[in-house]
Amino acid sequence: MHNTTTATTMYPARKKSCSSQENQQLVKVTLARHAKPIFPGLPDWSSRRQVRGYLRKELEKGFEFRLKRLSLELDTALHKIREESNHSLVTTKAHLRRERMEFFANSYNEMLERFNVLVERFLASLDSRIDRLDKFKSKTIRNREEQRLNMAMENFLATLDQLIDEYREIISEQVGHP
Repeated sequence: MHNTTTATTMYPARKKSCSSQENQQLVKVTLARHAKPIFPGLPDWSSRRQVRGYLRKELEKGFEFRLKRLSLELDTALHKIREESNHSLVTTKAHLRRERMEFFANSYNEMLERFNVLVERFLASLDSRIDRLDKFKSKTIRNREEQRLNMAMENFLATLDQLIDEYREIISEQVGHP
């Protein structure tokens, strides 16, 4: 049987005749190769604790960095959403304000037209009542009726002014957020 080396063998090729010195040399090489530990030497406990402490600090720094980065990305996303919402609100508010102003202008004109019709009716009624004053024979009744008509006219005009002022206040009041 021949001793041939294969590609996977790590030992030197064996010669047919080996001297004792060669054999001793081969044994020393083999023992030296197997004397090396498979795993590197483990440090003592204090060194291990120190290494673990450094590793923990590195992990903490990594987590802090990631947390800061996530926080920054979150703030950026929230800021973007706020800006988009504000832009949407501004454009929508402008449209609503324009519609509101048109509505109030139209309703104010309608209200003034209705008040003008009421004033015309009241004045026509007042004219007929004033004409009727001359028909009263009693001066006391005539004076009393004239005072009552003057009071009715003042009350009507004051009420009309008050209604217009209140409507203007309604138009100009601001709606607040609770």
